[in-house]
Amino acid sequence: MIKTNYHTHTKLCNHAEGMPIDYVARAVELGYREIGISDHGPLLKEWHYRMTIEEFYKIYLPEIEKAKKKYGDKIKIYRGLEIEYHPDFHECYERWNKDLDYLILGQHVIFTGPFIRDIYHDLNDEDIASYCDEVIAAMRTGYFKIFAHPDIYLFRRPDWNPFLEAAARAIVEAAVENDVILEINANGIRRKRILNQDGKPAYIYPRYEFWRVVSEYPEAKIIIGEDNHSPKYIDDVACHKAKSFVSGLGLKPLIYLFRDET
Repeated sequence: MIKTNYHTHTKLCNHAEGMPIDYVARAVELGYREIGISDHGPLLKEWHYRMTIEEFYKIYLPEIEKAKKKYGDKIKIYRGLEIEYHPDFHECYERWNKDLDYLILGQHVIFTGPFIRDIYHDLNDEDIASYCDEVIAAMRTGYFKIFAHPDIYLFRRPDWNPFLEAAARAIVEAAVENDVILEINANGIRRKRILNQDGKPAYIYPRYEFWRVVSEYPEAKIIIGEDNHSPKYIDDVACHKAKSFVSGLGLKPLIYLFRDET
């Protein structure tokens, strides 16, 4: 089986372990063909769970180059970032796309409104509508290759209703229209399960209801992201469960990020 992964974090985000070379070494050991390092990028200086601009240029990029020099003959290594979208930072996204191979959209907060809301807290319908507007605007910019865990707006919403389904359809249709790859995120499988609206155990993400909607759009591009925060998670049980989840829905994920192979 061909093994690739493009969602990888490092200790520079302050909630993960290891540096790029540690992940690359483990991926080589497990027979991976490609890996992307995509830690949380610097955006707002008050976000202390991200690397700083100085760390990005003086540590992050040089460390990826160091891994390339040691393992580049054994595995293809790409440079990326996972980052939120904010309309005031277009210059940053344009610069990062010159420095890197790709950007992942990871919208962990909602900016619209009088204050920033964390998507891991309770979101009402108005919040979710704002989330949809922001991520759709992000996908229309062309800055982002992948949209990480697009179903994360359901994190505190075990229910499923016509409004939440309409949000899913709007997201999927925007991804199709703008050629953005939707990511099934294995890190949600590592989390404790929730009870869905039917009282049955379910992954907190990937949420079956959202991806069932995706399955109705054969033109939608999807990929499995391991979202590893430690080298030990590469190709772990959660990754294999993510593949079974995809298979159960009849979805065919991309194997490679830069060529359309499933």
